[in-house]
Amino acid sequence: MKRLLTLVVLFAATARAAVVGSAAIGYRGEPGVESEMQAVLQADITPVRFFKVDAGLSLNLFQNNGLGAAHLGLAAEVYSPAHLTLRLAGQHQQWTDWQAGENRLLVVFEAGPLYGLDAGAGLVRRVPVFGDRYSSPLVWSSDAAEWNFLYRLRWKFIQRENWWIRAGLSSYDRFTAHNPQQFPLEADGAYRLRDGLELAGLVSTAIVGYSGGLASFHDLDLSVGVRHDF
Repeated sequence: MKRLLTLVVLFAATARAAVVGSAAIGYRGEPGVESEMQAVLQADITPVRFFKVDAGLSLNLFQNNGLGAAHLGLAAEVYSPAHLTLRLAGQHQQWTDWQAGENRLLVVFEAGPLYGLDAGAGLVRRVPVFGDRYSSPLVWSSDAAEWNFLYRLRWKFIQRENWWIRAGLSSYDRFTAHNPQQFPLEADGAYRLRDGLELAGLVSTAIVGYSGGLASFHDLDLSVGVRHDF
């Protein structure tokens, strides 16, 4: 892990590396679990063509202050015409009130965007962590560990010179991997303030049940922030 982090820093320090950083303020609400305001920091580093390192931190604000989730991933483009990419990522997410956490390993193939569409499919290894070790990203053994499927299908249905909007299904993002029983929905977009600087926003939720004409939602994520190309 230390060697990998050292490589990330070295890549970011080289003149050849392309770096995209973002910072956002958001809200995450999970009915019956926890609800927090969040500060989200993310970085994408492309040291060489066809290869990317991405990392992120989600920090709870005002309640359960401290780390809420963390992410570190590697991506390599394996077939350029379809922008087919193999992504490997590790996630840690924790819920302080419940003294519970989960460590995840994601293996995903992603394609696109092509004609505004992008898609992904893969697997996630989920390792629940409880008790004194709930906040540790280093625990990778548990009697409750399991494998789940992951999927993504999104469409950037509006693309203008200075702004765009995208919507679709995605059972995973940089900090979350939904259970297969959920029906995850998301919409995001961005507006270019100037060259290399965008104002970006996202809203996502997951439907976990439908009865009597009413849908039950598992969580709600909202965020707004800026994204900058360095």
